[in-house]
Amino acid sequence: MADTRQQDHISRLKTEIEARLNWGESNSWNNYDFEKLAELVSEKTNIALSVSTLKRIFGKVNYQNVPSLTTLNTLARFIDYADWREFISSATAQSAIIEKNNVENTTKEKTSDEKQSEIIKAEPVVTDKKRKRFYLHLILSVLLIIVIAVSIFAFYRAHKKHPYHPNDFSFSSKTMLIEGVPNSVVFDYDASKAKEGDSVFIAQDWDVRRKVLVNKNDKHYSAIYYYPGYFKAKLIIGNEIIRQQDIQLRTNGWLGLIETDQSKVPLYFEKAEIIHDNEIAINEALLNKYKINFTPNLPETCLFNCGDFGEVSTDHFTFETEIKSNGSSNACRKVHVLLQSKDDVLVTPLASKGCIGDLFLYAYGFKTSSKTDDLSGFGTTLDQWTTLRIECRDHILTFFVNGKRAYSVPLQIKPSQIVGVEYRFVGCGAIRNAWIEGEKGKIMLR
Repeated sequence: MADTRQQDHISRLKTEIEARLNWGESNSWNNYDFEKLAELVSEKTNIALSVSTLKRIFGKVNYQNVPSLTTLNTLARFIDYADWREFISSATAQSAIIEKNNVENTTKEKTSDEKQSEIIKAEPVVTDKKRKRFYLHLILSVLLIIVIAVSIFAFYRAHKKHPYHPNDFSFSSKTMLIEGVPNSVVFDYDASKAKEGDSVFIAQDWDVRRKVLVNKNDKHYSAIYYYPGYFKAKLIIGNEIIRQQDIQLRTNGWLGLIETDQSKVPLYFEKAEIIHDNEIAINEALLNKYKINFTPNLPETCLFNCGDFGEVSTDHFTFETEIKSNGSSNACRKVHVLLQSKDDVLVTPLASKGCIGDLFLYAYGFKTSSKTDDLSGFGTTLDQWTTLRIECRDHILTFFVNGKRAYSVPLQIKPSQIVGVEYRFVGCGAIRNAWIEGEKGKIMLR
């Protein structure tokens, strides 16, 4: 069990992280929030904390033990402290200042009659001279604490050393196919200089939870990828990310499939089965052909087009598409349209007008939901063709649904190249007239 003081420091740490992220109180965060936090912590500190660890810290999972010092050091570094000790020193100094201000405010609020009464009752009598001496000592104590905290910070910044240097290790990859999935990736690595007791892992994408233990004296590791996209594989030693490899798995035009868990083989459709005269579609006839059940839950289907879109950047582009959610058995129609860049993703929701109550929008670092925001502009009649248009000009992302502005938000992260589009349907769905345009012209997605 953590003692009261330790628990107070941890509570303050969580509050500062909540304030830094500006996602609202952590008791309202969902699993995606903790996955994103794990990614942000990893990018900032080069140390991987699991989603389960973060959930324990923020009280989403009942856990009574004290968090490890490694975890606390990592979270302190995430909010720009050298380590957990510096965070505690800073928190102590701030508490002393707050206490001093409270004392001064309480003193100011007292009436002259109250002060006179206290002077009469005091034994021995407290003179103005003694009172001034008391406050002088208090101020000097606070200043001393601040000086000590700054000194500790400077010392640890000056002497801080990472246990490993990336140049002592190698990490590269090659794909077996130029395009298409499933596709195998062979990772070549040299982790022979890892210290005894430190495990070596390879994480196959940005999610460091999906890491595989490898032998530090081996040289190769192979993995099968079942979904196209842009991935950031990592070589991890202990909890530290040492090296990173970008992997792009392309499609040959459009690819349709029924989604499963990432580690399982999805059902892929042939091109001829999804490409029709003027649309790309996964319809009921196709699902019936493969004897796909519509109960108790509708299947989740996807359309991908991942490859070379030219130099189309997230800070200057136009994307437009027409979408329809087919199928008589889908009462609450929902679609998600994803534009994947090399560094992040944009997830645009569309839903039947009566079903906009649980929408979630993620736009290259920005996120919001219909629980706390007005996303009614993304409500539409999805059993008819709906036009979605997304523009970014002057670092402002704007969404249009059937020609009407649905939402706008400033671009939150540095620009990167757009490399793929994905549609996620609940049940059947179709798209047509999809194109994307950057500074060098328009590309029809075929």
